[in-house]
Amino acid sequence: MYDVLFAPSRGKYVGKKPKVECLLCAIRDKNPDVWTRRIYQDDKIMVIMNIFPYSPGHVQVIPNRHVEDLSELSDDELEYTMDFVQRSIKFVGGIMKPDGFNIGINLGKSGASIKHIHVQIVPRYAKMPEIEQEENHKIYLENVDGLKNKIEIEETKKNCECLNKKNYVLKKNPMVYVYEKPYNRGHVVVSPLNHVNDINQLSSSELLNLFKEVINVKNAIENIYHPVGFNIGMNIGNIPNSSSHLQIHVVPRYEPETGFMEVIGDTRVVVESLEQSYEKIKAEYI
Repeated sequence: MYDVLFAPSRGKYVGKKPKVECLLCAIRDKNPDVWTRRIYQDDKIMVIMNIFPYSPGHVQVIPNRHVEDLSELSDDELEYTMDFVQRSIKFVGGIMKPDGFNIGINLGKSGASIKHIHVQIVPRYAKMPEIEQEENHKIYLENVDGLKNKIEIEETKKNCECLNKKNYVLKKNPMVYVYEKPYNRGHVVVSPLNHVNDINQLSSSELLNLFKEVINVKNAIENIYHPVGFNIGMNIGNIPNSSSHLQIHVVPRYEPETGFMEVIGDTRVVVESLEQSYEKIKAEYI
């Protein structure tokens, strides 16, 4: 069965956004009509708590410039954003001690209620901690210096055999392949060639190159399938659907999608074979 995360605070969020053109731009500009729990902000990025969290400690990393697609970010902006994703994972992990993280970006009509790009960092726990948001925010602010230091990681080569067994490979460095248990047709995974299971084991240049490849394959999928949006993300740590080798999932979303097989039978129905997906994407992507 699928994993269930009960997040009753999310129910308070539905239909209750402030009446501003862009909520995240308003937070960036410190609009007095928009309340938030800000942790850190500079001239390029901000890190805030999600005030309707999926779990305690849930934060968002947001580029200050209003963009609605990853491909609109410059290389410098993309690298800086991913740098703060790394910092935030280490920061939240050191304070909240979760078992792992779901890290994700919603694009288009894929669960993105706010168009301005933001990276969700959701801590996951075997046992949910009991902590009020106000207290959580206070602890984050007391330790904010932990967000101000770049994580320096030296590139290392770690031989890996697990990727040699992958089928439907579109590219080998970084490894890009059609996922064999897809959520939807066109579901692709991007993985580093080095054997790592956490993005905080990657140097900034390695992580930048991975996400540039994510953008390339997303654009190819978009040109082929014309989805209404994308979910892009990864699962790290001892949590459901994590992998011993880091996987960044690129999942196109369509309308309509869900039927009784998904809801009642807990079975995804994918209207295209893996071979068909592979041939289509290969022709556009290579």
